[in-house]
Amino acid sequence: MIQNDQIKSLTSLCPNVTVITDAGTSYISLPKLKIKSADTVHTMDALLCPEKHGGYTTRLFLSERIPGRGKNWTVHSILGRTWYTWSWNNVPDTLMPAQILSGHMSALR
Repeated sequence: MIQNDQIKSLTSLCPNVTVITDAGTSYISLPKLKIKSADTVHTMDALLCPEKHGGYTTRLFLSERIPGRGKNWTVHSILGRTWYTWSWNNVPDTLMPAQILSGHMSALR
């Protein structure tokens, strides 16, 4: 279970951070997250899964793909909405959520 004190550091990136659960899996909702990729800043909704998911130690799901970044994008339905993620593993679930987010976003720079 994700504790509120664990997500406080994310509020500087997304003021409306919330914890949501779908099918027994907890996610951190990051609405209108700004993601820098190359020379472009993309603003989109994101879901951070700070626990094991589909064979990955942690996952970051985005509301849209980022062209030219990430490999092997897959589509997932979470909370009745379509989300995209790429093949990026071994961001440990023992890190704080802000560190997990940073680890995933580094693959998109």
